[in-house]
Amino acid sequence: MMKKNGFTLAEVLITLAIIGVVATLTLPALMTNTQEQQAKTALKKGINTLTEAAQMNNAIAGFDYASFNETSTNDSESQSLYGLLTNRSNVDYQLTGSATDAANAVNAGASNFVVFFRDGSALSFKNDATTLMTNETTSKPQADGLVYGIPVIYDTNGSKGPNIVSNCLGKTAMLAKTTSNDKNGNCTDKSKRVIKDQFGVRLRGSYAVPNGAAARWAFDN
Repeated sequence: MMKKNGFTLAEVLITLAIIGVVATLTLPALMTNTQEQQAKTALKKGINTLTEAAQMNNAIAGFDYASFNETSTNDSESQSLYGLLTNRSNVDYQLTGSATDAANAVNAGASNFVVFFRDGSALSFKNDATTLMTNETTSKPQADGLVYGIPVIYDTNGSKGPNIVSNCLGKTAMLAKTTSNDKNGNCTDKSKRVIKDQFGVRLRGSYAVPNGAAARWAFDN
């Protein structure tokens, strides 16, 4: 009689248990890496889009992020951030911070204004002359001759969650809707790196640049 080779029920159960343990240990890391990569790619795309919008507007209309003289959020012909974005990018709609939950999800502040783009991303900025026309900390130009720029929050997926500003300060700081404390963070330390769907960006001259340690890390890696 031929002897039949096979696995016992106990052997199968032990194998499945081992696979389950390995999956439990590795899946969170894989998911985190995937989410980080998606956020990094979306940030780079957004910065390139904002840069192209400024350069196109400067060539056609003669002004960029450094030369606004209005703060209108309803006149597409005005020399404002709103006018530049609505004319040179694919804007879907816009909301004030106090208008809807969608706007609040992105900017967490009624004083802010949000522009939603057709690719699902969004840009939140303060609508006042001081923010739009001067350096964040000083009116003096930076080493390259440009002012510090307009600090904004770029949300890679709009009002969809998690709506958390990326930072290099650890999980204790990840709910803060600001990049002001993240300027000198260290994102090479994985234990402190929190890469989510929102990033600090500065609009300066004809360029958009990362603002904050997390945005710089995501853009450079």
